[in-house]
This record gives sequence, structure tokens and C-alpha cells, in this order.
Amino acid sequence: MTLTTHLSRRRLLQTLGSSLPLITLPGFVQAATAAPGNGNILVLIELSGGNDGLNTVIPRGDDAYRALRPQIGIAAQDMLGLDDDTALHPAMRPFADLWEQDALQIVQGVGYPNPNRSHFRAIEIWDAGLGADGDAGRGWMSAALDGQPQLAQDADGLVLGGSMGPLAGAGYFSALRDADAFLDRHANLPDTMHPVRPAEASTPLAHVLATYERARVMGDTIHQKLVQSPARDFAFPETELGLQLRNAARLLDAGIEVASFKVVQGGFDTHDSQPNQHAMLLDELSQAIAAFRDATQQIGLWERITLVTYSEFGRTARENASYGTDHGTAAPLFVMGGKVKGGFGGRAPSLTDLVDDDLVHTTDYRQVYAALLDDLWGISAPLFDAGETPLNLLRSG
Repeated sequence: MTLTTHLSRRRLLQTLGSSLPLITLPGFVQAATAAPGNGNILVLIELSGGNDGLNTVIPRGDDAYRALRPQIGIAAQDMLGLDDDTALHPAMRPFADLWEQDALQIVQGVGYPNPNRSHFRAIEIWDAGLGADGDAGRGWMSAALDGQPQLAQDADGLVLGGSMGPLAGAGYFSALRDADAFLDRHANLPDTMHPVRPAEASTPLAHVLATYERARVMGDTIHQKLVQSPARDFAFPETELGLQLRNAARLLDAGIEVASFKVVQGGFDTHDSQPNQHAMLLDELSQAIAAFRDATQQIGLWERITLVTYSEFGRTARENASYGTDHGTAAPLFVMGGKVKGGFGGRAPSLTDLVDDDLVHTTDYRQVYAALLDDLWGISAPLFDAGETPLNLLRSG
């Protein structure tokens, strides 16, 4: 179902809400004096639960695919062909359209050595970007931007769904979720703060006061831009992801300058009865992204947008006895946008050289992070060096 609505400021705040940036984030204050970045906008889409990559990007030219999936494999006549060897799930027509427009890159076989199959730990690993044994206390975006100039005038990143994930830690990041909390906190922040006695610049109190003031300024900025911008009619699916991406479009349409958004779509843990559930999820994903593309084209920002999907792991190559799949390893991810270099990135994993019915990754996920940071903002991120050939995600020029 598609919902066409005039999204008022109050309606937006009721669906968005906000939590103010944590006062423990020193980068939040430091970013205030930095010059804004180049205007590129990254939208991270977490497919929570572990998306089945083999039924999303289908190796239709490989006989092993049908042998591994005699019951849940996609019928050849239903596939959306990309080339002689590869096809998309039939629910993904908008993705096929992006492919034909050279606005979609499929990065194949994405994973990492010694993969973890726990939902909780696996998404920690992806969020931190430091490998299977890395410390998950900080998001990869936060780590990469440490010491860098502020990327956008109003915020480096806003989380519209799920955990802070890649945006957790030091930096100019915030989450916008609960409307009443946003309105109450914004209304109750004082115009100025007067400590009992002046605090030296290097004291913890000075840091807290400065961060608190910067949080107030951020809230003021978002509030004022929403008030001053007339809400535009955008048609989005009435789904979890559709609502989040509609909120992102509304914020951008209001002129709020932000370098990244993080959204989430749940439900991908398809242990049983996978075909119908997976088709519904991929249709919801496709329709929400198509709506966001249309909205940002109307706003005039599509050429600055890059959307990236990711999931904590893929699924087992072999179907299980419940017409589903279990926690696996490598899977493809999608990079989409107005400046994306279309085609394939990385290399498709083998369907015959399996380890415990799992695919062996061919592209380290940290290569994707390094490429995004470099292509979007010219940031070198040696902490994500996976020792592989760099990916090229965006067109030059």
C-alpha cells in the first residue's frame, strides 16, 4: 500500500521525535567550528535479521544454485535478468530499473574472515568495522570522522531507525525517534547556561556546558528549518522503512544539511517458510527506495544521494527442511544513487567451494566502508584497510 500525504511539521515530529546528542561525545563540540563538507549524503539501510543474498542476487547461470535450493529457489521464468549469469528476485523491479539506469552497483560476496553467526555479535562487527575480534564500542563512521572536519552544516549523521550502530560514538550525530521527547527537550533547553562559577576551558564541566549548548543549537536549527519549510506531498509506502525514508526526505526538503542517515528494515531472519516472507520484504525495500529516489529527484538532491544496504550476515547456501535458510556468512550488498558507478563490484562467491554449507566471502566489508569514505568525502581510512583491491563505487567527476 502507498500512502500519499501532506506531512506537516507536527506529523513529522510525531513520527520522528528526537534524542539529543550524548554529552560524552567530544567530537560533537569540536565539529562546530569546522567547515562543512561537499554536500554528498549517505543513506545506510540495515536489513536486520540476515538477508538471503542467493535469492536476492541470483546466480542463474550456475547449476549448483538449483541443486542447493530445489524447493525455495526462484523459478527461472520469474527472475529479473541482469546478464547471462545473474538475476534479481522478481520483487525487485525498482532495483532492475536502477540497474538499467547505471545507478546501481552490486558488490558481491561481502563478508569477513572468521564470520560470526550470532545476530547480536555479527551486527556489532559490521557497525564497528574492525573485524571479528574488534572492539564494538564505537561505530565505523564515528571512528573514521575522528579529527576530520564536519561533513555537513547541521549534523554529520541522523539515525531514523534502530540503534546508533555505525554512528555510535564521538561525532556530530543524533537519533530522531520520539516526538514528545524532541519537543519537550527542545522547549526545556535554556537559552543560556550559567554555571555557579566560571569553568576553565579544559575542565569536564566546561566540556559538558559546551556540548549542552551545541545540542540546543542543533535542536533550534532543525526546529526552525522545519517551521520555515512548507511540507511537500511525497508518496511513500506505509511501511517501517517507507516511513523512515519519508522522514529523511522531509528533513532534506526542509533544507537540513546532514551527511548521513541510518534507517532499518527488520524481518530478514527467514528460518522457515522463506519464499513468501522474503518476497514481501524485498518488495517493501524496493518500493521504499523507489519512493525515496522519486522524492529526492523532486527536491533536486538525487545526484548527491548514495544509498547502501547491509545485513549482519547472509544465509546458508543450502535450504533447510523448513523451506527456509539459516544464519550464514557472505552476501551481496547494494550501492545506489545519482553518482553511483553501475555494474558489479567484487566477485561472486563459489557455490561449490563451501565451508559448512556457507559461502566463502570474496569482498571484505571494510573495503566498502573505505570506498564510501573516499568516494563521498575524500577521507582516507587506513583502519579499514583489508589488504584488497579498492572498490570504485561512484563515477569520477
